[in-house]
Amino acid sequence: MAAGPSPLVVVVVVVFVLSAATLELIRPAASFSISIGIGNQHQQDEEDAPAAAEGHSFTGGRGTYKYMAHEFLEAHNRVRARYGMQPLRWNNKLARYARRWSAARRFDCVLMHSPESPYGENVFWGTGWDWRAGDAVSSWASEAASYDWRAQTCHAGQMCGHFTQLVWNDTELVGCGRAECVAGGVFITCSYDPPGNWQGEVPLT
Repeated sequence: MAAGPSPLVVVVVVVFVLSAATLELIRPAASFSISIGIGNQHQQDEEDAPAAAEGHSFTGGRGTYKYMAHEFLEAHNRVRARYGMQPLRWNNKLARYARRWSAARRFDCVLMHSPESPYGENVFWGTGWDWRAGDAVSSWASEAASYDWRAQTCHAGQMCGHFTQLVWNDTELVGCGRAECVAGGVFITCSYDPPGNWQGEVPLT
């Protein structure tokens, strides 16, 4: 970006208010975990983020990039290793499902889960073009601060379903997809099997 006076940037933050019941770790009837991540490009600070020109995609609009699957898997397994969980394995069937859902959202970029998914699912949306696999996983992992380890649930008024799905003990496989929205922004989906966030169960046992 050219040097000079910094333009005034106005960031609008949308706060989602959920009831305590919604924040419980539950197993929804539609078989996907309740976990949604939102990113803002002004918060990005990852050292290896691509230096894409403002308003331009570093993938040329494809959404995918070299070593993306490896980055997704390594990011997940670094988080799991912190908590003594076995590493996940990449699964192409899950990746195809995740790619299809991310691609379906590229025309509106509405942050929502796929209907009646048979898998666990984390979704992420961020403004700008630079969001990578590791950024989404880091965002989900940051919810560890919202997890009450003594009570084995989210802190009141907080969301932690992304994090618990990341470290869920029974989960063995993961596959993810990334799409760039027509109007700008990045939509990322990761699918998990077996799924986590079952009611009455806790993530690390």
